[in-house]
Amino acid sequence: MIRIHDLQKISKTDLEHLMKRAHQDIDAIKSQVQAIIQAVCEGGDETLVRYTREWDDPNYDISRLRVNEADIEEAYKNTAPEIIERIKEQIKLSKKFHAHQKQQIPRWETELESGIVVGEKWTAIESVGLYVPGGKNPFPTVQQILAVAAQAAGCPRIVSCISPRGDGYEVLIAANECGLKEIYRVGGAQAIAAMAYGTKTIKPVDLIAGPGNPFVTAAKLLCQSKVAIDMPAGPSEAIILADGTESADVNLATKAKYCAADILARAEHGPDSAAVLVTDSPRLAELTKAEVESQFKSLSRQSYIETALATYSAIVIAPSMEAAVTFTNQYAPEHLEILTADPSSTFEKINNAGSVFLGYFNPVATGDYATGINHVLPSCGWARQTSPVGVWTFMKRVQYSSLSKSGLKRLCPIVQTISDVEGLDAHKRSVEVRFEDVAKETVGV
Repeated sequence: MIRIHDLQKISKTDLEHLMKRAHQDIDAIKSQVQAIIQAVCEGGDETLVRYTREWDDPNYDISRLRVNEADIEEAYKNTAPEIIERIKEQIKLSKKFHAHQKQQIPRWETELESGIVVGEKWTAIESVGLYVPGGKNPFPTVQQILAVAAQAAGCPRIVSCISPRGDGYEVLIAANECGLKEIYRVGGAQAIAAMAYGTKTIKPVDLIAGPGNPFVTAAKLLCQSKVAIDMPAGPSEAIILADGTESADVNLATKAKYCAADILARAEHGPDSAAVLVTDSPRLAELTKAEVESQFKSLSRQSYIETALATYSAIVIAPSMEAAVTFTNQYAPEHLEILTADPSSTFEKINNAGSVFLGYFNPVATGDYATGINHVLPSCGWARQTSPVGVWTFMKRVQYSSLSKSGLKRLCPIVQTISDVEGLDAHKRSVEVRFEDVAKETVGV
């Protein structure tokens, strides 16, 4: 079901397979996705309807594309009050986290030298698109966490594309509780193309954020010539980094139970998900494998889990915790759980990860649903270069400078010399023409 690998003996092929995970699926479908994008550019709304009928809902028509107030009212009427209340709680916690995050984004200004002032300010991106997947189940959590971050940034226009499959009541409630007014029922690569290039109904946006299957991730990558994206946020993945130590609260058998539960939690996202336990303890590896097989029997999404465990998941035995940490940084996981004797100390050695969960009592599910932290994260190794979605995702920096006459005089020789090196005499003249006036005033004093 799930294989155990010795890191010192694993074949190059198996190691590359673990490291690359679902990204190889993205590479294989890029030409197919490019054809979908081109079709949307040429056919607009009609193409969206055709693809949606073919892949999502055979009864779909153009009237269902944009969500209206009646759809929102229907969602509330058909959703249990407890679910509505829990969605509201999620949003409340998310707003607290992202409001604090916004406070950490400074506008700054400093005087480098006398008369030379420089700085930066942050401004919101004017029009952003949120992609909310839903092929297997509704994901109101993705809807609210994206919307809350975009709103905290101050984006004037926020568009959301949700799955056209099923009713999606919980997603509609999350969108409404966040105050979204522009919601469309369209999914897949065609939704990304519509937000990037626009159709008659969906006006284009400046940035697209949100996770999705390989088709969605490929579309985001291919549309970057037209629109900015948050990151390639693909199928769910996690590393559980655990040592062989025990504590007063958690013995090795209990730790194995936790590790197995968390492996299965990632695997149930879909057959292309990845869950990897990395440990220096062969005993923990064996206990976890047995726990995975035992706990699997009681779970509902066994077909997804079984495929995910056999495809991109594994238990890796490292010769030391130092080697385990090195493997983890090379893997650059979307989610990382640290179950070691000193999680904080281990965390200091981690450079590449999307979101990190410290300690025995903090599974990834708490970040998915309850703590308020953003769980739209870089996957497939992109945590080496990018960060989780946050308020800054929906903002951009504007840098500025201010020069006094004395500041211009100080910089003039630099500009004169370097513009000569680069052969740009108009650049040189744009400073000299001002310097001449400053010099005249100085002579007259």
